[in-house]
Amino acid sequence: MINIVIVSHSKHLAEGVAELASQMINPDHCRLAVAAGVNDEEHVIGTDAVKIMTAIESLADAQSIVVMMDLGSAILSTETALELLEPEIANKVTLCSAPLVEGTLAAVVAASSGASLEKVLEEASQSLYPKKIQLGENFSQPQSNLTLPTKIQGKEARWVIRNPHGLHVRPAATLVELLSTFQADYQLIKGDRRINPLSLNQLSLIQIRKGDEITLIASGEQENEAIAAFLKLAENGFGEDLTSSLDKVTLHGVLVPPSSIKAPAFIWQETQLVPSDEVTGTLTIEEQTQQLTQAIHETINDLKNYAKKAKKEIGEHVAAIFTGHIMMLDDEELITSVIERIKSNKLSTQQAWFDEMQIRAQTYQNLHDPYIRARELDLRDLCNQVLYHLQQKIKPIFKSSHPVILIAEELFPSTVIKLARDKILGIALAKGDHRSHSAIIASELQLFMLVKLGEDLLNVQHNQKLILEPSQNALSFSISAN
Repeated sequence: MINIVIVSHSKHLAEGVAELASQMINPDHCRLAVAAGVNDEEHVIGTDAVKIMTAIESLADAQSIVVMMDLGSAILSTETALELLEPEIANKVTLCSAPLVEGTLAAVVAASSGASLEKVLEEASQSLYPKKIQLGENFSQPQSNLTLPTKIQGKEARWVIRNPHGLHVRPAATLVELLSTFQADYQLIKGDRRINPLSLNQLSLIQIRKGDEITLIASGEQENEAIAAFLKLAENGFGEDLTSSLDKVTLHGVLVPPSSIKAPAFIWQETQLVPSDEVTGTLTIEEQTQQLTQAIHETINDLKNYAKKAKKEIGEHVAAIFTGHIMMLDDEELITSVIERIKSNKLSTQQAWFDEMQIRAQTYQNLHDPYIRARELDLRDLCNQVLYHLQQKIKPIFKSSHPVILIAEELFPSTVIKLARDKILGIALAKGDHRSHSAIIASELQLFMLVKLGEDLLNVQHNQKLILEPSQNALSFSISAN
């Protein structure tokens, strides 16, 4: 048995990963434990070496224990936990550098199939390959993951995939678990690609979609039983209920848009601070480090309040946005990078912080996936919030005595969560992105939002009468003066 411990700064994140992984686990071969967050009501985000030690001890009956971790300080806490453990237990533990979510799922599937420790670690470490292929990223990957040189001889079965989303992670994991119970060697063929179907990563790499024909070859003592079990599993949708799917039915209707929205304009200037003219060299490195950590601490407290507000008014799923922001800031590697900029370039605290966050935001802007790319706004928001504390300024608050249409170039998530929704009938942005967390929060608050309206929108005057009305195709809205 190979057991797995999930270590995260966030209890919610770790429990979510564990819940996802539990759908694919075979308890006869693998068990999970979670060690996340700290027992401090004011500062719940963090890692605790004692918690990690206790989680490992709870799984000590295993042959091996693999620990999956999220951020840098989680590694430090886990290493401390190892020093606290009895040597015979600590010797069973392996720390895995794979990404927390993808790596944990791959490790659980491999461990549940009875794979060796080496195979479990290999599957976890290669868990990002399928995502990289899907996003078209250039990277080096083991060629053996895609093509085996020769076709093995044995019993064969062909199947055309009927699952609406193909063999995604859950049905693929079910297939891995099934095949691992038989004494046989396997190849799975799709087109000109041959892979080992006992590897969840390899199944993901060849991207088996609905309508694809696959061939399973089993060779060995139980090849007939393996093929029969495969066909039975395929007939049953690889563990998915296909009977209720409407994917074969096309329904046509007419969209009925909401009525026009009329209200005066309220012009909002989303202030994006820049580093002030600090005199470089007036503070020691230690003083600048303290200045930075204090500003980040104050920002984290703000984010906790936003998360509480979101949880109360909307739900946990939106509160998780701000919990994620807390995790971005509560990162020792981030602070280390900023301090290194201060030392190397002799910069002020504000300038070093601004430069580091701008580079990180640009990294997101350069990503291929548009959904992830939209998260660059979160980085700029966090940069701005910390600058407010560094400069000891107070962020402006939206106030209006009557309902309005809010006009802005763009809005940060930390701004949207604080809006008085009873005073806003609609939001119109010159820029923005419908995938951003700002747009997602606005939607959850049932605030009507238009994005990417262009620079002409910024010519609107305060209190000018505006109309948000549906366009002729009823699929989009336009804004016009009354």
